[in-house]
Amino acid sequence: MKKIAIVLLSTVVCGTLASAKIVQQFEPEKDTSAFSGKPEVSFAVDLSFYYQGLSQDWQGTTTNGTTYTTNSGIEEALILPTANFDIYGKIMSGFNVKLQTMLASHHHNETYVKGGYATIDNLDFIAPGFLSNIMHDTTIKIGVNDINYGDDQYRRTDNANVMRNPFINNLAVDGYTQGTHIEVLYRIPAISSFAMVGITNGQANPQDTTIVETSSTSSNRYALYGKLGFDHEFSDDLRFRISESVYYIEGVNRVDLYNGDKAGNVIRNVYGTANTDVFSSGWQPTSVYTSVGTATITPDVLAAKTNLFLKYKDTEFYAMYEVINAEDINGKSADTKHYAVDLVQRFYNDKFWLAARYENAVQEYQDAFNDFGDAELTQWQLAAGWFLSKNAVAKIEYIDQEREKFSIYRNGNASFNGFMVNAALSF
Repeated sequence: MKKIAIVLLSTVVCGTLASAKIVQQFEPEKDTSAFSGKPEVSFAVDLSFYYQGLSQDWQGTTTNGTTYTTNSGIEEALILPTANFDIYGKIMSGFNVKLQTMLASHHHNETYVKGGYATIDNLDFIAPGFLSNIMHDTTIKIGVNDINYGDDQYRRTDNANVMRNPFINNLAVDGYTQGTHIEVLYRIPAISSFAMVGITNGQANPQDTTIVETSSTSSNRYALYGKLGFDHEFSDDLRFRISESVYYIEGVNRVDLYNGDKAGNVIRNVYGTANTDVFSSGWQPTSVYTSVGTATITPDVLAAKTNLFLKYKDTEFYAMYEVINAEDINGKSADTKHYAVDLVQRFYNDKFWLAARYENAVQEYQDAFNDFGDAELTQWQLAAGWFLSKNAVAKIEYIDQEREKFSIYRNGNASFNGFMVNAALSF
């Protein structure tokens, strides 16, 4: 308890020194601000502290010649703090850039560049008024960064940036990745709608010259994705949003859509070995239970996700339903159905909140190693939070995850549960 108190106290003290920060939810609006004639640069910093007290129950087994063992223990202690440093630049009218650096993360303890991108809201740099009728409601995004698949990335923890997430942990099946991409977003204000199309290679470090061929697949394949959405505020008290996203790739030997968070998981040391525990609390269904050898890859993936958001006064309802159609290298189906529902109740002008989430994923696949049948994951999260200021937050969460009929665990079962405390600053 003394360690928890230290984390919270440090956040209270630092929060009074930090400037306010407004977090944009969902797709950002167009930049119509005037350009002064000189590049404008600003900075943003995120710092997050964690305390976890978890217990796990699982035993490893042998799958495809690899033995999984329980050699990563869970400690009830402070875990590695995380930090982000972002640079924003307005280069010219309607042309903005962002460079994102992770100073420390659970996957990369050392500093590294997450990515960077440019957003283009007009084409005046080509000629004044060039395609202005089209660009009036269009934004072009180019770079290496989060792709706009689904709405979950707008309500998740991004390494040390935790302000948008009412919980501490993200979804267990987390459809989120960074890669080189181009996106075109077109808004239709008259009907409160939008459409987006994009293309990505799904890699932050593209393999342009070296292509690894495995079972007639390649590491260098392009994915197409898109989104349609409706987002309308009917009154000051009522907002409704619904969106549908799709993602398609074929002939690839590595699908990063559910394993693309380069920061690693928030939770440390569950279900893993020393080299894998930073990703082990999540599940990548496109690896077909395991990530061992070429016999587990799914070269063809079609994913579709529906997101629903409803806010009435101080109550938020958010839901997601996802269908993942995939095949392994032998053409065997590895389809997955995935859904999650969360409810958030805010109090005292959004300063405090309570939140609950339920998540379930089932994969219909029978592997050749330990055929237990359809694998199923369920996860519960209960959270409470406090915005000490617009740039300082403290959270506590209870999390319970259960896995059944997974090939890499003895008898197919594994679980962990316990609580976490998070205190963070963004300024």
